[in-house]
Order: sequence, then C-alpha cells, then structure tokens
Amino acid sequence: MNASEPESEPGFERGLRAARARQARLYVLGLVALVLVVVAVAGILISTNATRVTILPAEAEPEGSIELTEGFGLAVGDAVYTVSRAPVLLVRAPGFRDARRAIQPGEKGRRIAVTLVPLPGRLVVTTAPALVDSRWSFDGRLVKVGELLDTEGEDGAHEVAVDHPFFVPATRDVELKRGEVTETEIALEPVAGRLTIISDPAGAKVEIGGTDAGATPLDRTLAGGEYRITVTAPDRQPLEDVIRITNARPDVARNYKLLPFAATLNFDVSPAGGELLVDGRRVDPERSVEITAAQDHTIVYLRDGYRGETRTVRLAPNETRTLTLALQPDLGLVEIETDPPAEIYVDGKLRGEGNASLRLLAVPTRIELRKPGYRSIARNILPSATRPLVIRETLIPEAVARLAEAPRTYTNSVGIELVLFEPNDEFVMGAPRHEIGQRANEFERRVRLTRPFYAAKHEVTNAQMAAFRGSRGLAPNAPVSDVRWQDAAGFANWLSAGEGLAPFYRVAGGRVRGIDPKADGYRLLSEAEWEWLARKAGRPDRSIFGWGDGATIPRGAGNIADESANGVARNFVPNYNDGHARIAPVGSFAAEKSGLFDLTGNVSEWVHDWYSLEPPAKGSVAVDPLGPSFGDAHVIKGSSWRSGTRTTLRAAYRDGLSSGRDDVGFRVGRYLHGEDTPK
Repeated sequence: MNASEPESEPGFERGLRAARARQARLYVLGLVALVLVVVAVAGILISTNATRVTILPAEAEPEGSIELTEGFGLAVGDAVYTVSRAPVLLVRAPGFRDARRAIQPGEKGRRIAVTLVPLPGRLVVTTAPALVDSRWSFDGRLVKVGELLDTEGEDGAHEVAVDHPFFVPATRDVELKRGEVTETEIALEPVAGRLTIISDPAGAKVEIGGTDAGATPLDRTLAGGEYRITVTAPDRQPLEDVIRITNARPDVARNYKLLPFAATLNFDVSPAGGELLVDGRRVDPERSVEITAAQDHTIVYLRDGYRGETRTVRLAPNETRTLTLALQPDLGLVEIETDPPAEIYVDGKLRGEGNASLRLLAVPTRIELRKPGYRSIARNILPSATRPLVIRETLIPEAVARLAEAPRTYTNSVGIELVLFEPNDEFVMGAPRHEIGQRANEFERRVRLTRPFYAAKHEVTNAQMAAFRGSRGLAPNAPVSDVRWQDAAGFANWLSAGEGLAPFYRVAGGRVRGIDPKADGYRLLSEAEWEWLARKAGRPDRSIFGWGDGATIPRGAGNIADESANGVARNFVPNYNDGHARIAPVGSFAAEKSGLFDLTGNVSEWVHDWYSLEPPAKGSVAVDPLGPSFGDAHVIKGSSWRSGTRTTLRAAYRDGLSSGRDDVGFRVGRYLHGEDTPK
C-alpha cells in the first residue's frame, strides 16, 4: 500500500486542477456572455429614441429625480430609454408629493411633463395660558375649538386668530413653508370687566367665589371668567347666582330681591268641598301651603250655600300653624213673578205657580218658568241671605220667539237663497170679471196668511236640480223646466232630509200621497202665497201685474215673449226687447217689489195646490189655504218667456197642468215652524 501512494497523488492533483480550470472557463464564458447581453441591451436602448421628462413647477426641477419603477429600460437625467409598452415613472422632488406617471405608447421619444403637488406646511399654535375651549380661526375661517391649533396650509403668509370668552381676542401672522412645521405661541390677555350689584334690602353681604366682596350696593372690577355669587341678609333667604365676564359682555349688572323665610299653613275646613283662597290664589285644603313669613296673608274659605269666612294671619320664619275654618249655612229669599202665570221649577222640581216667595240655599240654582204655548225661561241664580232676589219675567208666545230668532235670509245646502216673509195679511186673490184679460177660473177669494214662511229668491236651477237627479247637460244657471210636479215635490223632500227638517210631502210608491201641514220641511209655495208675493208683498195695495197696474210694460220687467220671440211664441209684445228669446239665467233682471226674482217671466212655476174650478163660499175667508186635497192637475202660476198677452202677464193668471212643459219650472219655500207651534 505504501509503495503505491506516490503514484496515485499526482493523478488526483491533476484531476482537481482540471476541474478548477473547467470552472474558471465557465465563469469567464458567463461573464463574457453577460457583458455581451448588457452591451446588446445598451445598444438597443441607445438606439431607441429617449423620452424626455420635464418636472413642473420650475422650482421642483433642479432637485427633482426620475426613476423607472415598472417596465424595462433606463433613466438617465431627464431622459428615459425603454422598450416596454407602458413603463411607469416615479418623479420626486424635496417639498413636493411623489408622482407616478405612465408613459403611453404614443408618448415615447417625445417630451412629457409631470406636475408635482407642493407639500402643505403644518402649523401648530398654542396659547398661554392653555385653554381647552378656545375658538381657532385660520385665514378668517373657524376651524377648531380646543386647546391648540394643529392644521395645514399652503406655502406662504397666513393669519391665525384665537378667541376665548374670558380673554381679549388675538391674531397672529404666520409664514408656512412646504413640508415644514411652524410652531408658535400666543399670549392671551384677560378681559377687564366690571360687576355691579344692588339688592332689596340694601346692605346685603356679597361673596364672590366664596370670598367676602363687601355689601350692596357693590361695584367691583373683575377679570374675565365665571363667578359664583352668594348674597345674604338677616331674616332673608340666601340667593345664589352665576355670572360670566366675557369679551362680548364685560359689564354685568344684577338687581337682587331677597325673599323672607317661608312659613307653613295647614287647614282644617268644614264643610269640605269648598274653595280655599290664600292671597287670592286657589289652594287645596288637604295640602300644606308655604307662605312668606313675617307678612300678613288673607285666607278666604267659600262654599255654595254657606257664609264665607275671611282670616288674616302672620307667621314667624319657619313656623307651622293649622288654621280652622268652619262655615255656617246661608239661605236666601227669592221672589218670583210671571206674566202670564207659569209653573215654577227649582232644579227640575215643581215649587209653585204664578207668584211665589221661596227660601233657597245660597248655592247656584236653576229656575225654570214653564207654560204650554210659551217659550220657557231658565235662569241660573245664586240666592243671598243679605238681600232678596226678585225675578220678574214675561213669557213670550213660542211662535213670536221663533220668529224673532229666525234669520231674515239664509242659503241652504244646495245654494238656494231663501227670504223670510211675515204676511199676517188679508187680501183678495183672483180678478174681478170686469178686469181686462180676466179668465173664468180666476175666482176672487178672500185669503188671510198668518204663518211666517220662507220663499226662494230664485227659481230652482238646473245645477241645483242635478244634485237631486243627476246632470242632464243643461245650462247650470238657467231655471229647470219641463219638470213634473212629482219631481218638484220629490226635490223638496230630498232637501228636507238633507237638512234634518220634517218632510212636508208623504210619498208612497214613488208618488206623493198626502202632506204633513205640521212639517217645517221644504215644499212648493201655495197658490195663495205665490200670488201674495207677486202682487201684494212690498206694496201698500194689491197690483194687477208684478210691476204695478200700468198696462205699459216697463223696460227690464222680466223675460217674456218680446220681439226676439216672434216666430217662437204664439204672441209677443211689440217694442219690448229683454235680450232673451227663450229661457234666461236666473236673476238676469232686477228683483221685484217682494225682493224675489222672475215672478214675472222666465218660466211659469208649479205651486203646491191641486187645480180646482170650484168657486169659494160667499163671504168666506180662507186662512193659510193649501188648496184641495186631491185633483187631476196642479196649478201653475206666473208668466214665462212664452207669455205675450195681457191675460198671461197678469199676476192673477192661473192654469192647471198634469205634466211638465218646456216653459214651466218651480221655486221652493217652507214654513218657519210647524202648524202645531202655538201662536
């Protein structure tokens, strides 16, 4: 073994040296390849047109730098060499925010600009002394409330202001630099204020913040701040207050009134349930009441039917006292006289009739005087033991009372305006035989109207009728026409139901079968009422026509058959023109002497009465007549737009009709009260 070792060592060394030589050659070849690649890339980049970068603003360029952060290439100075499709640059400069910028394919080989945004300057301001509720403004804008101001601003000059209510407001000019912190402190000067105090009573002791400050009146200089004030005086309740001396209100004045110490009153009252007043203020007798000590107080206890008691009390400071108040019953004399004699009710119980002398408990009492047929009278009284109470009353008939209360005019639920009439009048209906134009059916009848009634100012319009039976597309303000008497009566009952009135017409099977003369609901005017309105109401004497007795028709008398109706109506009035060939809107002409409209002309009107040709009994006087109780037709009254003769224009003209006609309408009325109301 030893003999062979010298031969083996040279071979091993040779192999090791050969391996090292191969490794060295590989390193050399790799380095040469890398150099060749770098030279090739550099050649490619150098052969590529450089993209030039301008850094803005100008003050950022001298110290600016450009780096290629994404993509393959090289940045040298302001030139960027790259073969990447969209390389990204990082541009930096001291005092400015970093900016990233991609080079778009169309920008390669050209000059591009990158604008850097300046960094703000930071400002930190404190005050001496430090105050947590200071109000900070920066360049005139409130930015914070707190102990210090920490804010940012652009490079340049700025103004900072601080305001605290207890110090004089201060301002400071500062210069900020990009990316730098500027610190400053503002010394605040306290506000110089003044406190003035007066009191009732004067000479009260004043403490400010727990320190004796003297007696009132007090005039003291104080620095800005918040102070607790205590004011005391002998036998008076202490008073505490907090005042503030501020730069907005440096001078503070106070006028204090110190109240005496309180005392306590308790009460023992009989009988219970009365009204207890302490110095005019109502209090609960079951509770204690605090009053001002060392001062007179008036105590009053009252109860209906008892004599009140009044006491004056004065209590020492902090004293508690129980006051006993016992009332004595009180009766009063009440004398009652009535005309005519009436039943006397006291709190709903009958106590006499006519004249009576009653002793009643002095409590609120209701007296009622009642008599059939008369309006009852009720009085709330309070009898008194000190003086008799005399009640003298005259009872008014119920009918008279209702008449006095009734409105002279009113407008109902569908807009019909009604006027109240009080005829209490006797007149002659119809016409004498010698009257020109008189017809045989116009019997003269003596009539007395006694019941107050309402009559519509205007004939019922299409719009008002449409609310009852639906619209038919007719002129809304024109009077309804071509309407059956049954429909007119149905409209009247419908109005009554809508307004809570007793219906006048009794209807069965859709037809009127009778009437209720005691009802106060709507109805058609009676023939007597219609004729009284047309020729007597508002006049000293009965007239022939609505306008008077003259045969010449005055201009504007009404919508009748004028010259424009020539060819439309059988007869017309020459030399008269009312402006309407047919129906006119209601109220187109002046009101007649009754105050109603269109009793002459426009449309003739259904009235309540059945049509009859029976003459009246000789010497008879009909009182509030409503006509026969049955018949085949109903009466129509008044002229229409088709009337052109003396006969039809007279107020006495009447006719019978069993169906509607295109020149016949109606108006409504109603009694003020039912027939059973005493008169």
